[in-house]
Parts: sequence; C-alpha cells; structure tokens
Amino acid sequence: MKPEDNFQPEDFLPHAENIYEAVLTIAKRARQIGEIHKRQVDRFLGQTEMMEQAAARARADESDELPEPEPIDRPKLVFEKPVILAMREMKTGDIEEYYEE
Repeated sequence: MKPEDNFQPEDFLPHAENIYEAVLTIAKRARQIGEIHKRQVDRFLGQTEMMEQAAARARADESDELPEPEPIDRPKLVFEKPVILAMREMKTGDIEEYYEE
C-alpha cells in the first residue's frame, strides 16, 4: 500500500450519496477487478503450460531415456489488492455510483 493510500471515509463522500453507497460501489468494483486478475492469471498459466510441454517434448526428442523435468524460470504475476485499487479509483473520482431509472 502506498502512503497516499491512507483512505478516510470522507474521501469518498464527494463521489457517493453516503458512505454506505460508497462501500457498496467499492465492493462491486473490487469484484470486477478480481475477475480481471483471475482471467489474466488463467491466460498466463495456459501460456506457461504450453511452454513447459514444448520444452519436455524437445528434451524427449533429444534422448531415449526419460528426462528429468527442469524448472522453468517463470515471471511472477504481482497484483495489487482489488479493494485497494477500487478505493483509489473511488477517491480520485474514476468511479461513481449511479442509479438506473
């Protein structure tokens, strides 16, 4: 968490009718962000699995004996917490609660 992410309830009042609506809006947006992160992780794992299978086939083609699996250096996926991202968006006014009529 960044130092500027020291959130106070008053930070959200300009962007919602009251604090309870702000909390509901933040929770809804955090769920959306979490789903986006989940899709990114699934896509990443699918790509690395294909790379591992290709490397295993290449090793198997090189020799007739069973190859020992070599660890593959994978880049690490690091995400900020969805709630922090949603609170930051609410504080800066990037999301606002509205009602459909």
